[in-house]
Amino acid sequence: MSPNRFRMFGIPVLVYAIICAACLYSNWSSILSAVLSIVSIVFISTCMVRYEKNIGADREAMTTGAALSKQSILIPYYILVFMMSVALSLTDEGYIIFGCNVGIIVTEMYAVMTYFNDTEKHGIFKGIFSFFEMFFGSIGYVNMPFADRKAEREITGKKRNSKLMYILLGCVIALPILVIVLNLLSSADPVFAKVIKDIFGKLFFSWDIVKIVLFAAVIFLFVYGFIVKAGRRDLGANAPKEGQYNAVTGITITIVLTAFYLIFAVVQIVYLFMNSAGLPDDMTYAEYARQGFFQLLFVAVVNVCMVLIFSAIFRKSLVLNVSLLMMCICTYIMIASSAVRLSMYIAEYDLTYLRINTIWALIVTSIVMLGVIISLFWRNMPLFRYIFMTVLVMFALYAFIRPGAVITKYNISQAHSGKKIDLEYVMDIGNDGVPYLIDYFRTKDITPEMVMEEVMSKYSEDTYYWRDDTVGERLEKMLEENDDKGYIRSFNFSRYRASKTIEDYIK
Repeated sequence: MSPNRFRMFGIPVLVYAIICAACLYSNWSSILSAVLSIVSIVFISTCMVRYEKNIGADREAMTTGAALSKQSILIPYYILVFMMSVALSLTDEGYIIFGCNVGIIVTEMYAVMTYFNDTEKHGIFKGIFSFFEMFFGSIGYVNMPFADRKAEREITGKKRNSKLMYILLGCVIALPILVIVLNLLSSADPVFAKVIKDIFGKLFFSWDIVKIVLFAAVIFLFVYGFIVKAGRRDLGANAPKEGQYNAVTGITITIVLTAFYLIFAVVQIVYLFMNSAGLPDDMTYAEYARQGFFQLLFVAVVNVCMVLIFSAIFRKSLVLNVSLLMMCICTYIMIASSAVRLSMYIAEYDLTYLRINTIWALIVTSIVMLGVIISLFWRNMPLFRYIFMTVLVMFALYAFIRPGAVITKYNISQAHSGKKIDLEYVMDIGNDGVPYLIDYFRTKDITPEMVMEEVMSKYSEDTYYWRDDTVGERLEKMLEENDDKGYIRSFNFSRYRASKTIEDYIK
């Protein structure tokens, strides 16, 4: 318990939790994400300055300037957080939205870990162990705001900030009344209802406002517990030691696997890369390419994990490092084989989410493998940090290209060249692909009044369509979904652009 800690962090954490809940509840992909990222960076920086000025790393207080200067090591993490938050307002892809939000949270956590603990020499095991220790340790301290507040009151002998508590109590009581009153006013005046809906969506037309309060409470407890855990500076102290096992076992396993990998590599070079031996008469290159790119990616990822584990658990050995290096080289050949197969297959069968995600995974695996190779011969390489930043930076860049838009644009370009595509799949992509889709409709003189079944039978590779609706009705459903989210609180550039394009098309 620390009465001083609650005095420093109690109110700031509470305010931050309220802002987070107001911005994020049922609103994970809007312009508010970028605003919240700036708020989060300021909050983290302010908390660190307060900590250093009042407690200090060595119990000696720092000046504000010195505390801010010490935070310069966190600038790359702050930039990454802001990048992912901006990407959230540019796309409407569900898995990209999920990945960016998770990425923002773990990046902020790792930034604080880096500030309070020496993560420079963290290997893969110690890095993972420390991260989970930080997360679950924070959950274990969710009772600390109550304990710290109690300790503060015992020392001061009086209640502090009682007016603020009364204000918070008043807000809690006012919320359910506000929901009832706004619903009554909205039913009395449709114009007022539209204004409220455009600003807040359906937030005040349900009891979601109560859930926001609970959401804010969860954020408050976790963030306060996180501050407590971070301040202890003890991450990784109980992590298992690396290099405890005899390297002979690892060398044996690696040599056996690498021998077969070399045979596989020769086959790829002769049959796939050089195309000098030819294929069976009954097999095209598209059919050959179809077999194996997912399996090869899986094996490549397994090999990366194996090299990471072996280099961590076995004692350092030049023979082991060389054998692991050979495995890495063979893995690069597998990655190249998978990439060639995938490109041939895409040229024949177009793009899908699974295929474009595989391309991203191949690129990331290649970059991670490079760091793994360097770590074999540079013992002090911050490998966990390298992998962590590589994956998240590459995901942020991937979010910016908007894979749904890339898929739609590529497949539509194939359709323009006279090839039939799976039009139903392209339409299901959603807001990110709408501008390219409607451009195609206009080029082919497909009007909003045309029946979808007719459009599919004429232009789609898969002619089956089970719903009885028109092109306009199909697009209007998407428009209604976008309208329900509100235009101000949930503003998203992808949804806005799609809505405007649909409105212009169906007029």
